[in-house]
Amino acid sequence: MFKDILRSLDIRQPKIIGRKLSSFFAVRYQRLKHNFKSYRYPLLALTIVLGIGVVEPALNPPVADACFFWQACARRRGTASNTRAGGKRTGRILGGNDASVPYVISPRNAWIQEPGPTQPYTIRWNPVEGTRRYTVRIWRWTFERDQPELALWQETTLDNTPSLDFPQYVSLEPGHYYSIEVVTDQGVSSDLDEGYYESGFQLIFEEDYEELRSQLTDVTPITPADSTSDNRELLEEAALARAGIFFLEEMYADALTILQSLADSPEASDLVHTALGDTYSKSGLNQLAIESYQRALTLAAANADRLSEATTRVNLANVYATLGLFDDALEQLYQARDAYEQLNESTEIARLDRRINVISTLLTRQREESHTP
Repeated sequence: MFKDILRSLDIRQPKIIGRKLSSFFAVRYQRLKHNFKSYRYPLLALTIVLGIGVVEPALNPPVADACFFWQACARRRGTASNTRAGGKRTGRILGGNDASVPYVISPRNAWIQEPGPTQPYTIRWNPVEGTRRYTVRIWRWTFERDQPELALWQETTLDNTPSLDFPQYVSLEPGHYYSIEVVTDQGVSSDLDEGYYESGFQLIFEEDYEELRSQLTDVTPITPADSTSDNRELLEEAALARAGIFFLEEMYADALTILQSLADSPEASDLVHTALGDTYSKSGLNQLAIESYQRALTLAAANADRLSEATTRVNLANVYATLGLFDDALEQLYQARDAYEQLNESTEIARLDRRINVISTLLTRQREESHTP
């Protein structure tokens, strides 16, 4: 079904595919929701493509359907595409691994809209045990982005709640780089996080947001008041599609707001937790990514969903590799390979075999060097 949809839309014209999908989705929406169980992955892919507006068929269709942000997976193997302010973020980054540090969770390594009454943000950080209050600052960095140069705002919390509303009237400008610093009452700063230099944020340019706004209007979520047992899954799919739009634009704070709300529900699917793990991973929050992927694996195993299990294990292996835990990464890749074998996914098996060979060779050399006198 999904292949037929893509063929009818002509994937060589990515700029118009979102609009065509929008009209297609409006016609097929009611029909699909009554057959949701049998069309789970095609509908998921459809909602994601609807939200993103661009199709990059770099993965096998079954795998693409299961990978929540499959366009992102295909596009971002190694390099992020966002270069609005002349910067370029690459791959996954370290961060969020020391529980004794109040590292920033959101906004982190992200683009954001201009904060204001109609666009509120929440500053969130890791709660440190034994801390009674925190001091939070927003810094503007030098143009070279080599160090903070000016504190624009400061506030101290009244208790140990690890969050504050983002101030709505701090002067932020597109093209500048900003960061948030959180300091415990014992003097421990979030700047001690190993991902400190990649934990800031930038303001999205208005012309870029116009395009984003156009994509968002194509995805109208069902409101909680309208949610019923019949359409709850469709509510999740629409929300995932909106989160996907923000994810592809590296607007991770906006994506996290949607995904965390979904993940808080006991009925959240494994796809929600995989998406949350993907977003944490791209934000440079390694431990939170691992926790989300592990929850996704638990749900995938309970549902005997080998495809979700395989894709999630590959994502988990990526985080372990980022942390230098190559034995753990190798274990996840082997288990993902087993799952793909059961699904007869020869292309993915070949891809994993290459990665397994590279990591195995690296580990062998490391062990040989460690035993060399």
